[in-house]
Amino acid sequence: MIDFYVGLSNGLKSSLIITVVISIVLIIIGSRVKKLEAADAPTGVTLIAVVFVKGMNNMLHDFFNSKNWKAFAPLMITIFIYLLFANTVSLFGLSTPLANISVALSFSIFAFVSIQVAALIIKRPKGRVKDLLGDSPVLLPITLIGEISTPFAMGLRLFGNLLSGSIIGIIVYGLSHAFGLFVDGILGSGALGAIGYTLSQVFGVGFGAIVLHPIFDIFFGAIQAYVYFILFSIFLSMAVED
Repeated sequence: MIDFYVGLSNGLKSSLIITVVISIVLIIIGSRVKKLEAADAPTGVTLIAVVFVKGMNNMLHDFFNSKNWKAFAPLMITIFIYLLFANTVSLFGLSTPLANISVALSFSIFAFVSIQVAALIIKRPKGRVKDLLGDSPVLLPITLIGEISTPFAMGLRLFGNLLSGSIIGIIVYGLSHAFGLFVDGILGSGALGAIGYTLSQVFGVGFGAIVLHPIFDIFFGAIQAYVYFILFSIFLSMAVED
């Protein structure tokens, strides 16, 4: 088991850690919610969890015309929670799982398979084929391209967001290093040059830590998790609803 874990990439290791931590936390919160009586008012973390789940359920209820949302709510909320932590886990010193293209594309495959299987179960094969054919069988190739390309783009969106953040961070750190060398060249190789180079490096690292990482790891990461959740919910509802 240890050899298996050691042989994994950093992204997959982070993914396993996130999954284990989320599972433990949700089990603890679930046990607390289960112990609540009808007249009890939740407090603390339990209150946050209850409000969060209720808000997500209301959102999913708006996407689906029928009671199908109840069947998909646990899956969709779990995915959103995972992505929320997966996109911000670098703040805790772990590698971001979705920076690995394989992990990001696995979400594309998961979305595609989930949508097709759910549609086949709820609408039956005959109804699903009818939806794919649309008004004319001639449109079937275009419909199939859309069915495949949409979830593929969703996974690439997750990967692209994290990749762009990393590239911008590298550029900023590289510019701070180049500017430090420039300052050092102007001020000379003495103490002033060393001070100027150090200040430029501190500014570059500080700017990245204070501005870039919070923006890309928290703000943009949370937005991408929310966007994936919304898109997945919309396309899933379109596949299973009339």
